[in-house]
Amino acid sequence: MTNPLLLTCPVGLEDLVRGDLRDRDDLRSELLEPGVIRCETGVEREQLPAMVERVSVPLDDVASVTDAAALIGLETPAFRVQAADAAVRSEWIARIEALGWVNEPGEWMLNIDVDTGRIDLGPWHWSRRIGQLQRLPATTPGPVAAGLLRMAKLRDGDRLLDPCAGVGTVPIVDALLRGGPAYSIEQDPEATRLAAENAANLSVQQSVSVLEADATDLPLADASVDRVVSDLPFGKRIGSNELNKTLYPAILREIERVLTADGRCVLLSDDKRVFTESVAHARGLKVSGERVIRYNGVTPTAYIVRRSRRPKRRRA
Repeated sequence: MTNPLLLTCPVGLEDLVRGDLRDRDDLRSELLEPGVIRCETGVEREQLPAMVERVSVPLDDVASVTDAAALIGLETPAFRVQAADAAVRSEWIARIEALGWVNEPGEWMLNIDVDTGRIDLGPWHWSRRIGQLQRLPATTPGPVAAGLLRMAKLRDGDRLLDPCAGVGTVPIVDALLRGGPAYSIEQDPEATRLAAENAANLSVQQSVSVLEADATDLPLADASVDRVVSDLPFGKRIGSNELNKTLYPAILREIERVLTADGRCVLLSDDKRVFTESVAHARGLKVSGERVIRYNGVTPTAYIVRRSRRPKRRRA
């Protein structure tokens, strides 16, 4: 098959995806449009960075559909067709059914999107490559979590903390990719329950400690975690901008307490003014980098936060 792969990732993470591709097998790629990377087809499914959500190939004709089926190793895959024009959709369904394939919109292996000119490869989707997580409305998307973890530069043996973990996406993705260890801390009982179920369902419960606790009063010792990665409440779906004025400083105080001397944080927030002001007033932390990410209609910033001074031990 000679057609390129089209890799879709959250906008703002494209350079990280391309860097990982080069590092793994010197694969050539180019940015096609925001959030879409064109890559040669030499890349294997297992080589795809975890920041890649969706993998497609260009749709030209029926032959390109059969090539896509060959790429995922299926002779008679289930498929669905997306097209704004009902007549066009019916025409494409008839053409693909003539190959002996089954039109199964709910169980598709190939998604033939006529309007965008792409064929999505079902088995190469993030949820099928990495894992299926139970979600809540404000759950961090898996590819975004993978991008935050990539920015955190975790090392073997590093202890990871997510103090606002929700259903455990960040620590569970870390456990699947790196093997942990990680703390998933969340004060909402329902989210904590789902986090424990997600860890068990994906067989990483030995690597992820799921705790129901308050991010402003962590049940952890001083200097006990090496990396903190978290999608903080924006004040849109969860909490409020007014609440963040007291919440963010309190969370940062606890992060400063539990972080090791050479620790590193990646904290995502769309409440940018409150976050940067909170860090500026924190005694032991500073912003050392930032990256805007766009997904699901929001454009939060991922802040890299480091220590600005050596920690003082306060809690045994």
